[in-house]
Amino acid sequence: MKKGKMIILSGPSGSGKTTISQYLLSKIPELKFSVSCTTRSMRNNEKHGKDYYFLSTKRFISKIKKYQFVEWEEVYPQLFYGTLKNEISKIWNENKHILFDVDVKGGLSLQRKYPYNSLSIFVMVKSMKILKERLFTRNSNNMNIRLNKAKIEWKYANLFDVILLNVDLLKTKKKAVQLVSNFINKSG
Repeated sequence: MKKGKMIILSGPSGSGKTTISQYLLSKIPELKFSVSCTTRSMRNNEKHGKDYYFLSTKRFISKIKKYQFVEWEEVYPQLFYGTLKNEISKIWNENKHILFDVDVKGGLSLQRKYPYNSLSIFVMVKSMKILKERLFTRNSNNMNIRLNKAKIEWKYANLFDVILLNVDLLKTKKKAVQLVSNFINKSG
């Protein structure tokens, strides 16, 4: 198996990481999205195996016990997210680099496990007020829980390789492409 590189996009809910992730995939053909597992319910516009692998809590916990995850977190009470080891192998066997869109703890876990071939990017907005507006526009469930979690997550921003401030989305997306392209093209 050829070992590729990893791009780890993390940040609070509503920071823009999924939009940036989709843009990176459209601009950099060497990237492939790592589909995470979750125990949350599927939303109307989502597809199993494309957006997430939607698992029951029982099945998720079974995979934890069998050490099938490279990282996993209970992001909110009884709401699990994780990355399967075989998802990483599958993408690297396709000679692609992996793009992760993961929560902050998951991102830091991946960064610790793959320090030499990963680029970790923390996506953030200027203020909690802006984040609250974005979550409100998205009709996010559990907004207060998400905002409280964001306050905690911001404290970890400096542990990432890069902090990407998302003020102007178009400029932020272009900056992300530049960062990722430079990292992928760097030898080593």
